[in-house]
Amino acid sequence: MQEKGQLAYEVIKKKIITGELAPLSDISEKKLQEELGTSRTPVHEAIARLRDENFVYTFPRKGTFVTDITVETVRAVYEMRLLNEPYLTRHAIGSVPREWLEDILYRLGHWSEEMDLAEKNAYFQGLDTELHTTIASYNENIFLRNGLRNVYDHDQRIRIKRRKTPLHPDQLNISRQEHVAIVEAMLKEDGALVEELCRFHIIHSRDMIYEVMYGGLGSSAGGAGNK
Repeated sequence: MQEKGQLAYEVIKKKIITGELAPLSDISEKKLQEELGTSRTPVHEAIARLRDENFVYTFPRKGTFVTDITVETVRAVYEMRLLNEPYLTRHAIGSVPREWLEDILYRLGHWSEEMDLAEKNAYFQGLDTELHTTIASYNENIFLRNGLRNVYDHDQRIRIKRRKTPLHPDQLNISRQEHVAIVEAMLKEDGALVEELCRFHIIHSRDMIYEVMYGGLGSSAGGAGNK
C-alpha cells in the first residue's frame, strides 16, 4: 500500500508541476483512482501529502483544488531561495564534480542558432533547473536539501507558467551569463564570489518573473532580498 501511495503522490505531483493539472483546477480523487488503477486510500494519502506541501487545498464539502500561482507564491519561493541557496552553493564547492561543472558550462555557452526563441527558452530553462537541483543534491544537510527540493518543485510551476511569455533574447542572454559566472566562480573555488553572484542572480530572476508575469512590482515586493 505504501508503494502505491508513493506512486500516486509522484504521478499527481508531476501533473501539477507540469501544468497538466492547472492552477485552481478541481481534483477528482475518483478519476485519479481509475486512472492509476488503485483504491481510494493511496490517492487520499497522496492528496494529504500534497496538501502539506501546498500543492493543493481542500474546501470541506466542495472538493480539492490545485493551488494558484500568485505573487505571494513567487515571493515565498524566492525568499526561501535567497535565504538558503547562496550559502548552499558556496558550500557545494569541492563536492560537485568538476567534470560536471565543466560540462554544464559548455552547454550553457552553446546552443543551436536554428532554435527559435521558444526553443531557446525551453533549452535554457532545462539547464537552469539541472544546475540548481544538482548543486543542491550535493549538500550534506538533509533538512536544507529536502526543503529546497520542495521549493524547486514550486519554482518549476512558476517557470512553466512563465513560459507562456518567453523571455526576450536580451533577458535570456543576461540570465545565461549569470549562470555562466556562477559556474566559473565555482570552478575557481571562490566561495565569496559564488555567494555574491548567486544572491544577485536570485534577486534578478525574481524581479524578472514579477515583470513578465505580473507587469512588474519593483523592489517593494522583494521581501528579504532588499533588506
